[in-house]
Amino acid sequence: MKLKDQIAVVTGAGSGIGRAIALRFAAEGARVAIAELDEAAGSETAQLIDDRGGEALAVVTDVSKPPSVKALFKALDERDWPLDILVNNAGNAEGGLRPAHEMSDEQWDAIIRVHLNGTFYCAREALARMLPRRRGVVINLGSVAGLDGMAGAAAYTAAKGGVIALTKGLSQEVAPAGIRVNCIAPGFVNTPILDNLPAKLREGMVGLIPLGRIGEPEEIAATALFLACDDSAFITGQVISPNGGMYR
Repeated sequence: MKLKDQIAVVTGAGSGIGRAIALRFAAEGARVAIAELDEAAGSETAQLIDDRGGEALAVVTDVSKPPSVKALFKALDERDWPLDILVNNAGNAEGGLRPAHEMSDEQWDAIIRVHLNGTFYCAREALARMLPRRRGVVINLGSVAGLDGMAGAAAYTAAKGGVIALTKGLSQEVAPAGIRVNCIAPGFVNTPILDNLPAKLREGMVGLIPLGRIGEPEEIAATALFLACDDSAFITGQVISPNGGMYR
């Protein structure tokens, strides 16, 4: 097992990519804290892990609010779970696609708060615990939108571009302590967010992917496992983009 006896926090693990990562980490021996805003979804993921012989803790968490993030990590401290791995996956898709000139302050803030601020808040708490131990891994979820841009998604593009830049900055800060920080920037992946899209739009998305299909959450989870374990011990400050060839 590649993560035996390690402690991992996965935000937004109630569904989609986050759930796939949590399940994969648990299968590799990690104890997993499920940080999820939707209490029922988080509990369901934790129960799946328990049913499969793993160990999980579900904590209702709003990553956009520092007190909620502090409560998450306090729950780990109280359980005597010294943190090894943080996966910043939580996100939202408030408002759908719209031109920047039609976007309200509230719509902009809703995206930035969760994706960019939330990544920072969680990383801040995690690194405060990892640095004294001089070990740990942080994995941030970016997007091809942060690499190549996406029309109608100015806030999302800016947030994910910020996550990528934050990854590079943090990696430089903490590398001397042996802590690695990397980013996964997925392309189109079969998650609940895509369920709301019209079939014609989904077909158009597939047409942009040279491999001819949308990715699966489990494929992103495999990338996360690689970055979390010692197989990637000499990799930090990098962006890996599983996207079927749509962005090179």
